[in-house]
Amino acid sequence: MFSANASIRNYIREFSLQVTVFLLYFIAGKLSLNLSSIDGYSTPVWPPAGFGLGFVLLFGNRVWFALFLGAYFTNTTHLPTLETLIEFLTSDPQNITISLGNATSAVIGSYLLKKYSNSNLNIFQANEISHFFVFAGPVTALVSSVIGSLSLLYYKIIYFEFLFQTWFTWWMGDTIGIIIFTPLMILIYKWYKGEEKLLRLIIFASATMSTFIFTLSIFFLTRNWEKEFIKYRIKSDGQITSAGIENRLLDNIKVVKGLGSFISLTDNLNRKNFDAFSKGVLEETDSVTTLSWNPWLKHSERNKAEAKLKIDYPDTIGISIQKNQTLISSPKYDDYVYIKYIFPYLENKDAIGYNLLSDLRRKEALFRAKEKQGFDMTGKISFVQSKDKDSGFLVFYPVLRSNGEYGFATAVIRISSIVEKALIGNDQNHLCVKMEEVNSPYHQEIISKNCSDMEEKIFSDYYHEHQLTIGSHILNIKIVATKEYFERNLSNASRFLLIISSLLTGLLGILLLIIMGKEKSIQEIVEKRTFELEKANRVKSEFLANMSHEIRTPMNGVLGMLTLLEQTNIDAEQKDYLDNAEKSVLSLLTIINDILDVSKLENKKLEIIPRPTNIIKLCKDVTNIFLADAKKKNLNLTMNVSGLEPNLFILVDGNRLRQVLINLIANALKFTITGSVSLYVHLSDDKKYIIFDVKDTGIGISEENIERLFNRFVQLEDSRTKKFEGSGLGLYISKQLINLMGGEIKVFSVLNEGSTFQFSIPFQETDQKEETLGNIDPMLVSSGKNFHILIADDNLLNQKFMVKIFQKENIKVSVASNGLEVIHLLDDSLAHLNDRFDMILMDIQMPVLDGLEATKLIRKRNDSYRDIPIIAITANSMESQLNEYLENGMNDCVKKPIILSELLSAVYKNRV
Repeated sequence: MFSANASIRNYIREFSLQVTVFLLYFIAGKLSLNLSSIDGYSTPVWPPAGFGLGFVLLFGNRVWFALFLGAYFTNTTHLPTLETLIEFLTSDPQNITISLGNATSAVIGSYLLKKYSNSNLNIFQANEISHFFVFAGPVTALVSSVIGSLSLLYYKIIYFEFLFQTWFTWWMGDTIGIIIFTPLMILIYKWYKGEEKLLRLIIFASATMSTFIFTLSIFFLTRNWEKEFIKYRIKSDGQITSAGIENRLLDNIKVVKGLGSFISLTDNLNRKNFDAFSKGVLEETDSVTTLSWNPWLKHSERNKAEAKLKIDYPDTIGISIQKNQTLISSPKYDDYVYIKYIFPYLENKDAIGYNLLSDLRRKEALFRAKEKQGFDMTGKISFVQSKDKDSGFLVFYPVLRSNGEYGFATAVIRISSIVEKALIGNDQNHLCVKMEEVNSPYHQEIISKNCSDMEEKIFSDYYHEHQLTIGSHILNIKIVATKEYFERNLSNASRFLLIISSLLTGLLGILLLIIMGKEKSIQEIVEKRTFELEKANRVKSEFLANMSHEIRTPMNGVLGMLTLLEQTNIDAEQKDYLDNAEKSVLSLLTIINDILDVSKLENKKLEIIPRPTNIIKLCKDVTNIFLADAKKKNLNLTMNVSGLEPNLFILVDGNRLRQVLINLIANALKFTITGSVSLYVHLSDDKKYIIFDVKDTGIGISEENIERLFNRFVQLEDSRTKKFEGSGLGLYISKQLINLMGGEIKVFSVLNEGSTFQFSIPFQETDQKEETLGNIDPMLVSSGKNFHILIADDNLLNQKFMVKIFQKENIKVSVASNGLEVIHLLDDSLAHLNDRFDMILMDIQMPVLDGLEATKLIRKRNDSYRDIPIIAITANSMESQLNEYLENGMNDCVKKPIILSELLSAVYKNRV
């Protein structure tokens, strides 16, 4: 069952891949057809070639058939209907060979690249780029361009003269498409796989695509200009040509009318004067080839007319008709319209006596001319007197002579002569001219000059049409461009512009790949060095954390013992010694905390956590801390507040603000011998910031030393260093904390007069109140009769200190030296319902099983101890470490060395 499901999933995945490849190639192909040259059979840039090679490089030869289908339907303009698949595929056979060439070239290009280049497609290395430029571009494109252009030639879609131009454009188009789009596909795929950075992809794509889009914009503008120019030239030359044809036709009709006037005005009309007049007329024109006089005759007058006809033309057979390409004597008709005189005779002697009414087209034209008493003409006819079966028009003009004879002056107009004369010119003689009779029932082609089906298909959008009416006939003249006409008038500016610009785009892409390859190499070196630095930084942080732990643990024992000693009966001198010892320990603790804060700031791991804080109360509490020290130095320590409500709460990290104020006030007291220290709190004028001024009347700071004041480990003068204690970290940490809170700090100082440290933080008033524990009364903890605390610590001094503290509070205490003992004690206590543990004070670093792992095990228990309050008692003080303890199930943290009030507060707060 599992195997079947896996097979189905693989099939769906493979089918989706094939469909995706087909659709992307097909869509790209259809869009790229808009980039084709005006002839429509070559494209200066062909992006699908780049997509095709990219697909084969990324997914292998199995996408070949999808590429073939994509290429085939790109070049196909219709879908199969009722025709069979074979008929559909063979309807445009060139599309099959072109598609085979496109798909096969991608496979060959992929093979060459993988054989002579890095199979991992590392396109950022210089040697890989050169291989890509050779094999992926020109060589791959050579296959598709040769197959494609030869296919178009073989199936007679292009001329042999166009073969090289078509091949070269095709080859350049595929080459440029590969150079631009294949690297882009590889980058996108590598980014998708997480092997490449998004920024590098964005830089490459934005640079190449923006340049390519700009190139396309210029190309479309230029190509549209070329199209409009060709259309304008076609229209202009078409108008000239069609006007020439029309004018010559009208001139020829004037010849017929002139002949009619001559016949009607000549009293003694005979062959001699008819020939003389006709000869003079024909010498003036070469498109009117023959003139004739064709009287209307009743049958009763036939014999007389034939007798006279034989006198003028002894070789005639009389009134005749044409049958089976042979002239025979005309059968009996009621009426005849026969050729009585004709010039020139020798070329037309077979036409003498021909009965025009025997031919339907001539007959209809004669009756139309007679009916409207104006000229008319036949449709396209073949002349009986012409051995080469030339065609043209017969124009009839009705004439009534003074002797009552009625007939038609007739002219034979050879249309090819008119067209040839109209096409005389530098450009016009390279135009295809088609003339059609469009009114029913004579819709037929009259002449087609310089035309071929192939050219009409290629250049069908570039033509000019003109209609004219001659008698009862509507003639349509269509002027179409030919390949010679295009060669003379097409600049190919758009083609060359697109080729050059796209090639530059491809070269830009290659240059970017080289630059980005160098950048990537540098980046890898930087990342390696950064990793090493980060590793060194982690080692430093771990060292600081370990040293903090190792220092805090014995300090906790010292401070604990001092606390216990303080609660014994001691005299005043002993108490003074104890106070000095405690201050020394707390000073050392301050230095350790400052060093850890500097480490956090350097690693950007120190977080500011705003909470609702009573700002007035916080300032009072800080000031009260230093009242005793100020009194000892006979200094006046004051706090002034302006414009703030007593119960004002703002959002601020109270602990960090307290730390800054303690540092600044402690420094002010340290460097002030006489006078006063004051804290002034007020709002800025725009009420966006709350400002704190710590002012003293101390020794002051010189201008040159103010700039160094906030640097790490800086103590300004050697004399001061000897006289005043300090690590040189307090001001540096204070400035960093103020900046993290969104504020700034300034110093105003006059040497030997005093200094003012002024800092501001954003003023964000809130209606929320801070959570307080109220007044801690340690005896409340012992109010429960059975409150039982389990202490887990492997340090005997720490055990002794905490045991003594809780014993003094009448709290029952049990001790464990590691996490495993904690688990055993919990298990053992389950049997004693009235003597279970209510809280665990858990050290972190212990042998056998550490406090964190023990906490995890306790939180997984299924008994009542699963939710027992656990407070971490740890010498680890890094923020990340404390957060880790809370995230893994501990309720609170108390840092070593233990401050008695902090310990009791944590116990009270977390008591169930």
